[in-house]
Amino acid sequence: MPNSNKAAYFYWLQLTCVLMLGLYLLFFSRWQLETNLLALLPQQTQNHQKNANIALAEQALFADKQKQVVIAIKGDNAMVAYNMLHQDIATIDNVIPIASPQPDISALAEFYLPYRHNFLSPAYLIALNEQQALTKLVSEQLTQLANPFVSATLASDPRLNLAHYLQENLRTLGEVEYQQGIPAINHNQQTYLISRLQLNIDSFSLNDSKKIAEQLQRLFNDIAVQYSVTLHYSGIIFHTAESTSQAKQEISIFGTLSMLGVMLLLLVIFRSITPLLTALITIAIATFYGVTAILIFFDKLHILTLVFAITLIGIVIDYCFHFFVCAAQPELTRKKSITKPLILSFLTTILGYFALIFSPLTLLSQVALFMIFGLLGALLTVLILLPSISKFGRLVISSKVHQFSGNAIAFFISLLNKRRLIFTLLFSALIGLFVIQPINFNDDVRLLNSSPVWLLNNEKNMADLFNKQKSTRLIVQANNVQSLLEQQELIIDKLLALQPNINIKSIVNLLPSIKRQRAHFALLEHANKQGQFDSALAITGLNDPISTFKPLSFDQFATGPLSPLNHLFIAKYSITQNQVAKIQYAAWLEVSGDDLTHTSIEWLKHYENVAIFDKAEQVSSTLALYRQGIIWLLVIALATVTLVLMTKFGIKAGSLASFCTITSGISALLISQLLLGHLNIFNLLAALLILALAIDYVIFYQEHGLCESTFLAISLSAISSALVFGMLAFSKTPAVNSFGLTVMIGIIVIFILAPFSNIKHNN
Repeated sequence: MPNSNKAAYFYWLQLTCVLMLGLYLLFFSRWQLETNLLALLPQQTQNHQKNANIALAEQALFADKQKQVVIAIKGDNAMVAYNMLHQDIATIDNVIPIASPQPDISALAEFYLPYRHNFLSPAYLIALNEQQALTKLVSEQLTQLANPFVSATLASDPRLNLAHYLQENLRTLGEVEYQQGIPAINHNQQTYLISRLQLNIDSFSLNDSKKIAEQLQRLFNDIAVQYSVTLHYSGIIFHTAESTSQAKQEISIFGTLSMLGVMLLLLVIFRSITPLLTALITIAIATFYGVTAILIFFDKLHILTLVFAITLIGIVIDYCFHFFVCAAQPELTRKKSITKPLILSFLTTILGYFALIFSPLTLLSQVALFMIFGLLGALLTVLILLPSISKFGRLVISSKVHQFSGNAIAFFISLLNKRRLIFTLLFSALIGLFVIQPINFNDDVRLLNSSPVWLLNNEKNMADLFNKQKSTRLIVQANNVQSLLEQQELIIDKLLALQPNINIKSIVNLLPSIKRQRAHFALLEHANKQGQFDSALAITGLNDPISTFKPLSFDQFATGPLSPLNHLFIAKYSITQNQVAKIQYAAWLEVSGDDLTHTSIEWLKHYENVAIFDKAEQVSSTLALYRQGIIWLLVIALATVTLVLMTKFGIKAGSLASFCTITSGISALLISQLLLGHLNIFNLLAALLILALAIDYVIFYQEHGLCESTFLAISLSAISSALVFGMLAFSKTPAVNSFGLTVMIGIIVIFILAPFSNIKHNN
């Protein structure tokens, strides 16, 4: 191992630079700890690739909604509970109730009457060309004396087209009713009072979200118990708080148990405090390298990155074990013994992680960067710093450990003569397992949700209440408001032509485009000239001359009594093109009643400025594409590894090493599927890491043969790695759980198989 003055100077110089840079970034840069679960998802989905603006449109439409909490209360005391809830909400900082006033019919009528000739309902359009049908429609409305729309508009609009239009379209927009001025929804013959809260913070802020979520949950529970009501609620803030608490707990527990396990292993094997302290120093340096690298390239460090980063302990301690075992062999030349294998293992490991840097998942990019730079710091420390510590010259391994290693080596050597039979049986077992249960990948991103069951049930109840389970949202983007409205009308007309039984909510239900208003005005004017309204007007005895076309503009609507709908359905945002900021508009439509047919979906896919908003489906599709890419990456990696091993160690030794490496990965996947029921992208990523770790083991055996020092170092490495990765298998986060379980299984399998790759026997 290099121990020259130049190497030492280089080490301390680069370590000083890293420490100074890392401390500066930690204390003076504007980084923050990220807890937003949505940040883990791919930032660009397959649907959004056809128009980059759609992604910005989606963000503009739903950014504020991610900072909202929706509450539903039912029970005999629901009204009292609702009032007390709003009274107590005032005591929580940064939480403001969103006003939902009941629309005043008189105010609506007064607002729309100047533009009354521009609005025709579908039923009115059908009856417009037939005087008898038109007279019947008006007469039916006149008999509804209690209808507030009729009474509010009859004097100024005796044709009653505006009354019919408002009544039909307000009903289309939702099932919300009002009880004593409070929004309510009837669901399964039960009434729920609805309240919405706006959070004046970042919903994903680590400390604020946790504090406010806890305050709200305590308040909700107290209200439910005190007034004997059922209270459901939903909001991203609760998922953020739960995932933060869970990640903190897992970092603390897994990290502590992993370190305790490694420390105990070091003390049992070497019976000295020196290896323990130097191992802790090496892990600390490696961790600091990793954190510094992330802060250089990312302004946000995701908390789940720290959970995955616990695995750094398992690999760094491998390097330390190889050094410690080598240091306990005074007759060996340390530089020749481990420098070359350690560098080879480092290169193979970082190649496995390097492929993840370009992942569409931010989490994986951060983990890969953390591990690469962390292992670099560990390698430099083990090869340059540790040899300068003179106490390693007196390192002694327990005699019982020597005895165990000797017996194990003898056992493996006795099996080498039966290697062909063992490999045949193993290969047959894997084939049988694959036939019984073929590899099945499930890319549904919802299976990776780490939120607790009670919170997911709450979300499901709210989705059922608002009928979101059977609805589809569409996002439309345009350069100006009128184009946005016209595109929505075109989409609605096309979808209704394809599927007449669906219901569609949109801002155009109450604010048609000026083009559509002009068309309706022309139709009404023509029908009036043809005398179609003579009988209807004769019944009322009123007259309403049709004069100049006067459109209802977007700006006028935005200041009217229904202005909240404007903010609910439409968002304005800016994009930069050629260094010039341009204003864009986005809107969403909600389709319910029936699922969209394949024909409708295909038509929407070919429409340039519209996208189906289904985050789970979009991300799942992207994960599937990325999974296919990882499979090809694994195939290429395996072919490359086989070629390198055969070139380096010969055809026979290279073939044996490749077989052991590949078998460990396949075995880990098949056994993981047997335990989990399916595989996901994180199992594949684990297989990629297994490949890198397995190569380390076979390289050491190929370099040194099945000797005691090599077997002992690999055994300690396998135990520590299995311990660290095995901890992750107990994680409540499915992604972490899948990753940890597969890696642990792979490590156990390669530990058993690696000695069979040796052709030097007992070197």
